[in-house]
Amino acid sequence: MSSLLRRAFLTASILLLAPAPDAGAFLARDRIQVSADIALNPSSGPPRIECAGSEEVAASTTRTWSYALGDVAPRVEGDRVPAALPARCASSTGSDPAVVSQEDPTTPPLLLEITTKASLESQMEDEKVLVLKVSWAAKRLTGFEGGGNPVYQSSVNERELHFSDDSDAFLPLVVADTGADAELRFREVVIGFRVVAQFAEPALYGAISITSDAKQAGVLLDGGPAGTIPVNGRTTLRNVPVGLREVGMRDSSGAEARRAVRVRPGRTALVDLVPPGAPRGPAAMQLVSLGRNDKGFEEYWRPLDEGIVVKIPAGEFLMGNKETERAPHEHGVFVSEFLMDRTGVTWAQFKRFAAATGISLPLHIPYWGIHDNHPAVYVTWEEARAYCAWAGGRLPTEAEREKAARGTDDRKYPWGDEEPTTERGVYRHTWGYEATGAVGTHPSGASPYGLLDMGGNVWEWCSDWYSEDYYIAGPHMDPQGPPTGRLHAVRGGSWDSRPTVLSASCRNWGHRGYREGDFGFRCAMNSPGARNPVQE
Repeated sequence: MSSLLRRAFLTASILLLAPAPDAGAFLARDRIQVSADIALNPSSGPPRIECAGSEEVAASTTRTWSYALGDVAPRVEGDRVPAALPARCASSTGSDPAVVSQEDPTTPPLLLEITTKASLESQMEDEKVLVLKVSWAAKRLTGFEGGGNPVYQSSVNERELHFSDDSDAFLPLVVADTGADAELRFREVVIGFRVVAQFAEPALYGAISITSDAKQAGVLLDGGPAGTIPVNGRTTLRNVPVGLREVGMRDSSGAEARRAVRVRPGRTALVDLVPPGAPRGPAAMQLVSLGRNDKGFEEYWRPLDEGIVVKIPAGEFLMGNKETERAPHEHGVFVSEFLMDRTGVTWAQFKRFAAATGISLPLHIPYWGIHDNHPAVYVTWEEARAYCAWAGGRLPTEAEREKAARGTDDRKYPWGDEEPTTERGVYRHTWGYEATGAVGTHPSGASPYGLLDMGGNVWEWCSDWYSEDYYIAGPHMDPQGPPTGRLHAVRGGSWDSRPTVLSASCRNWGHRGYREGDFGFRCAMNSPGARNPVQE
């Protein structure tokens, strides 16, 4: 995923404003509001919204949206004359989608047709999860044939998003090639979805928290003045109408920076406004070598979120342990070289991600508070995946997570075979009292590679679908989990776990929309120049 997409200001999101009723009640109301917003990250200049639409439709109805995107250029005797005409948008429901005609004098460089269907499913006892199935067909202009007729290259993709409440996730539709697609004049296309059940009571206002290095600059909201950025670089706009808002800043020279953000009912969206002319882009994604850690393995600093990653060497290890809870099958696995975060992603890092992408913090806030040096919790699998993509990485596989935790000497726990102690990990805390601990404060519980909190503190999401039987049939080389499923694997145990659950081989699971105070994550990254078959 390129650096411009990591700066994308619009995310894909599902919003259910009231506590989820049972599926029958949801379908009985029969009406939901579906909104779709298309955003472009141009080759130069700020991101911009090209198309926005909203329509009330019957629940579980297939919804089709059609778009002609990019800088649309007129055809002149078979050649393209550069122009900057606005994108055209059309949409329809049912089986007869609106199609942007190609018979007029203009030729859009990109055509998109997106189909959505929302439903409410029961996945975990009485817990209901909102599921949005999204498929899209993209047609990219590749040239013109005789007579000036356009030639398009087609591709088809699909995704399924799971959420239990108001959540955000990136959904990039097209990533342009800077050489072949130079005429597109944009680098990425991102879509934002919003689905609201009509039984929900509408809320009218939210807030926007702004951070910026441009101190004393004027703040803009939807083009109008809304205050100034104080000397501490932070200000909050309150009672902001919900929906898509444009927030910006204007410095003393008159230079402006603007961002689009979706304001959620009763919630605070975070926005980081970069002053005009400030450096940004690929340099922020480069890893800085820190040398070897006290275990002898290379570490790197990731400037974008100030995370530290450790290089885990390629090689075989024993995965599974019959003495661990649920007795996971023991089998040899080879894992290619990769990088993994030394600690779990903290609230400080997650707030930086939220400010950079314009999303809101999770709806649920820990009763023990948001402490910058504690692991971020109440984060869904979709949100964890989006964070790692923004940071230039991905969620780790189960095999990578287990190898990074136990190494190659068949140890039971990250620190060895000795039983857990409070010096080695955070566990067996009680709900209502203590909960998470600050990351990296239990060095005696380090893994063989120097990773911390690999046993205890929070369960950590993995990229794999979860299957009890996968170990029996999975491949020897870089296993990535079953191809499909309803649940995702989590590893490591948490602050409220029993001691035995801190075993490096212990497996657990959560559905993609699950959001809880003992679920967090850390990121993995492909090692530069190494064989890395794992893709997100």
